[in-house]
Amino acid sequence: MAILKGNTSQGQEIAKREQAADAPFLSANFWQKGAALTCEVLSVHKSSNGPYVAVKLIDPQSVEVYDNAGDLQEHSIVRIGNLAGISLARRAALREAKNKYFAVGDVVELTCTGITPATKEGYSDSPNFEIGIDRKELAA
Repeated sequence: MAILKGNTSQGQEIAKREQAADAPFLSANFWQKGAALTCEVLSVHKSSNGPYVAVKLIDPQSVEVYDNAGDLQEHSIVRIGNLAGISLARRAALREAKNKYFAVGDVVELTCTGITPATKEGYSDSPNFEIGIDRKELAA
């Protein structure tokens, strides 16, 4: 017979990931010039639309976002998708790192520096970003 073990902090991490799975996305429409947030990456995911992360907000501690049911709600855990501006800023920030993607535990500071208008009909405007990533493994 196998003995299965766990502890409270492991269970808390599982609960955070489960909560993150239902969190709303911060869409491109959320971002306006000057909008900024600091967050901690809880989990990293891949989808047919590209990679995304679930994050716990640090500053501000919550934001108002439309949830999956279409209601405007305050959320402290959100998902950040594969926006081109974030991906490009991340690539620049992590150019010297072994892992070029967000990692669980990264503390990320995002600031929207402006919006690039779409150049083709049917395409969305694209927010641009400055990013700072505090990664514990890089500090060691």
